[in-house]
Amino acid sequence: MIDIETIKAVKAVDMDIILDEFNWEKNRYGQIRCPHPDHDDSTASCSCSSERNTCRCFGCGETFDTIDLYQCLCGKVNGRAVPFYRAVEEILKLEDMAAGGSGGTGMTNSSHQANGYQPGGNRSGQPNAQASNGNSASPYEMIVGNSRPLTGYELNYLHGRGIMLYDSYVHGGEVHTAQGIDKALRTAADQNETDRLNGIKAKGTFYKGIAPILKANRIQIRHNYWEGVNSILYLIDYEAVDEDDLCLDQFYMDTERHMAVQKSLDGSRTKRALGASGFNFITQGMEHVRNKDIYICEGMEDALSCAMNGIRSISLNSIANLKSLMHYLSEEHVPRRDERFIICFDHDEAGRKATEELKGFFESYNQNPLKRQGYDYAACNYPQQFHDINDYWKSRVFG
Repeated sequence: MIDIETIKAVKAVDMDIILDEFNWEKNRYGQIRCPHPDHDDSTASCSCSSERNTCRCFGCGETFDTIDLYQCLCGKVNGRAVPFYRAVEEILKLEDMAAGGSGGTGMTNSSHQANGYQPGGNRSGQPNAQASNGNSASPYEMIVGNSRPLTGYELNYLHGRGIMLYDSYVHGGEVHTAQGIDKALRTAADQNETDRLNGIKAKGTFYKGIAPILKANRIQIRHNYWEGVNSILYLIDYEAVDEDDLCLDQFYMDTERHMAVQKSLDGSRTKRALGASGFNFITQGMEHVRNKDIYICEGMEDALSCAMNGIRSISLNSIANLKSLMHYLSEEHVPRRDERFIICFDHDEAGRKATEELKGFFESYNQNPLKRQGYDYAACNYPQQFHDINDYWKSRVFG
C-alpha cells in the first residue's frame, strides 16, 4: 500500500535519478526542457530547485515534484500513461538501482518497507484503508493521495462546461487551445490544414484562460480515480505562503489547511467536500475588474464560470458552508461601498432555501443600528431553465 510517509520519501528522491533514466539533460545553468507532454519546449525553460526538490517551468507555469516529473517524462519520452501508484513503485525501484540494489520486485530497501510500502500489495490504483501505523486513513487522505496531474481527458471535461484554463478559441461547437493551434500550425503538412487552423483563429470566439486566476487564488485542479469513480478534484490551499505551496503539498495535505472538492466526470453530478469546511473567494488576479459585483456561488464550477466572465466570486464548495460564510460576513468582513454581493445559487429547492436564508441575513445585518455600513446585495435572476449559472454560461459559449 502507499501511505503518506512513503509519498514523502518518494518526493525526496534525487531528481537527477529520474532525469538520468530518461536521458533528460540539464544545461550548464542546471535548467531542463519542460517535461510536460503538452509543452513543446525547444529551449531549457524549466529550472530545478535542489532545496525544494522540484522543477518549475517559466514557460507554462507548471511545477513538478519527483512524481509529476516521472509521470510526465513517461508520457513525453515513452508514450506511457503511468498512474500515481505505479509511478511511486517505479521511482522507488530506480532509487534502489541507483543505490546498488537489485531493482527487482522484491525490493529490500529498509527505509521503504519501514514507510509502509509493500511491493506485493495493492496494485488496483486504490490506496488501502489502513496506514502503516495501524490507523485508518481518512477518505480525504486516500482520495487526495491518489490524485494526479490534469490530462487532456479532464481538460475536455472542463471545456464541456465552458471553462478554459488556457487561452482558447471556440469554433464549430468545439474548444481549441491557442497553444494547440499554434503547435499544429508549426507542423501543418499542407496548405489546406494551415488554412483550416488559421480559420479557427480568425472565426472562433476567443476566451482568455483562467489558469493565472486559479494559481493566484491557490486552487489546483487534479484528476482522481478511486473506488470506481472517475472524478475531478479542486484542491484549495487556504494558507499557502506562495503559489508553489499547493503544488508541493498536493499529496499529503492536512485537513486543517486544505480542502478538496470532488466531482465525478460521468455526468451524475456526484460531489463531496473533503477536508476543512470552508468557502473561498476567487478575487486574486482580478484586481483589474471594475465591476463591484462579487457572485456567491454554490460550487467551484459556478465560480469559475464567473471568472471566465471577468467577475469576482465566492465558491461555497458546499451549500453546508453557507452558515460559515454568514458568520464571516457578520463578524470579520467589513462592508465596502465599492462592492455588491450577488446571490447566485442553483435552481433547486436547496438553492432557493439558501437564497432566502442569505437574503434574510443581509436584511437583518443592514437593520442593525450598531453597524455603520450595510451590505449592498441582490439575487441573480438567470433563466429558470438552467440548473445553475454554469449551465447558463455553457449555453452562452456553445449556444
